[in-house]
Amino acid sequence: MEVLRQSDPCYGSLAPKADRPSLHEVSYDPLTRWNVLAKSLAEPRGAKSLSHMEVLRQSDPCYGSLAPKADRPSLHEVSYDPLTRWNVLAKSLAEP
Repeated sequence: MEVLRQSDPCYGSLAPKADRPSLHEVSYDPLTRWNVLAKSLAEPRGAKSLSHMEVLRQSDPCYGSLAPKADRPSLHEVSYDPLTRWNVLAKSLAEP
């Protein structure tokens, strides 16, 4: 109580806010409103900008390019697709 007497807080700092009747409502005081709404308006980490999403929509990759290869069950196996097989085996068949 001694600290409260020395700091002498005004009555308004101890009383509940009178400009809104409930806790879920946001105050009309600009500074308070800014502090409360800034948390809800911030984009989450990793969020893509509108221009980035537009580029993704235009490039429109087919599902097969995003899904893992289905023609082999393991990473150590080589695909039967001729072009992929050529690219993978060319590294191991190259002579020094």
